[in-house]
Amino acid sequence: MTIRLPVTATAAVLVLALAVPPDAAAQTPTSAPALAPPPPRQGGDTSQTDTRALAEMLFFTARGLMDAGRFTEACAKLAESYRLDAAAGTLLNLAVCNEKIGKIASAWGEFRDSVSEARKQNRPDREQLASERVKVLEPELPFLTIKVPTEVRAITGIEITRNGIPLQAAAWDTDLPVDPGKIEVVESAPGYKPKTLFVNVTNKEHATLNAEPLELAPIVRPPPPFWTTKREIGAILFGAGVVAAGVGTYFGIQAINDVNTSNGTGITTGCPTDKAGTQHCSQPGFNAMQNANTEAWVSDITIGVGAAAGIVGAILFATGGAHETTQAPPGTMGKGWSWQLSVGPRSTGGLLTKSF
Repeated sequence: MTIRLPVTATAAVLVLALAVPPDAAAQTPTSAPALAPPPPRQGGDTSQTDTRALAEMLFFTARGLMDAGRFTEACAKLAESYRLDAAAGTLLNLAVCNEKIGKIASAWGEFRDSVSEARKQNRPDREQLASERVKVLEPELPFLTIKVPTEVRAITGIEITRNGIPLQAAAWDTDLPVDPGKIEVVESAPGYKPKTLFVNVTNKEHATLNAEPLELAPIVRPPPPFWTTKREIGAILFGAGVVAAGVGTYFGIQAINDVNTSNGTGITTGCPTDKAGTQHCSQPGFNAMQNANTEAWVSDITIGVGAAAGIVGAILFATGGAHETTQAPPGTMGKGWSWQLSVGPRSTGGLLTKSF
């Protein structure tokens, strides 16, 4: 525990004695105890030294703000200084500061802690000062009881906070001191809508706030992903089908051209027919006829495969939404759909069925 000691013991006693008039029953202190920083420590962890240095800087900045009457800013800096380095002098100044801004319950608790710290450090001057302020503030304290009915207690994971500070179940239905003003009470639990309640409490008042049952929160699920595995496969198949159909169309056109060439009447390029009805093919005409047959076969295959792939891909894409929780086995498309593809030497075929 760091102790921010005065420069001289005599000066500290005088300041502490004059800071708060002991006989003022309803009077607040006119100034905070002027406390000097502790002597520098030798060695130790560098991070701890830096933390203490930051706490000292905040402390002296807060003292300046208090002297200027800017108590709200000063209290925030003193609270942070005390969090970084729990020095007894900082706690006492924080209590005085909180009393100045009307947070008498906080000040009352801090003065009580200062009494305990002073006793540990054998500082009767500080103990007397803090004890007197406790006696002055105690009759002015406001209290708030948060009553939690059985139906609220039964909610799994119910949490209740008062001005952002969680209240354990042991603190429910108990008259507890609070700083005067508007008190915010928040009830929350997993799966329920949080509820915020407000109550205004004044000095010396004993207020009561009843916790209310919570409403179930709607279940919000993120939208399912558009591109599922099934849809990706469907898009690939459909694209492959379009390409195959394009290739088949190309070979079909080539086959038609070669057929026209082979059916030509040119003696050197086609397959003319004589008066007896006999067809005589030149070598180019024969080659054109052979090419036409091959190209027609390729065209039939690729167009058939392309059509089948396009149909299957379209069905997979249409039925492949994220609501599908089970993956269809190979050769099926879920929900009773199945498909079969057969390819022959001159043709291709597909069979799409659905079972009910």
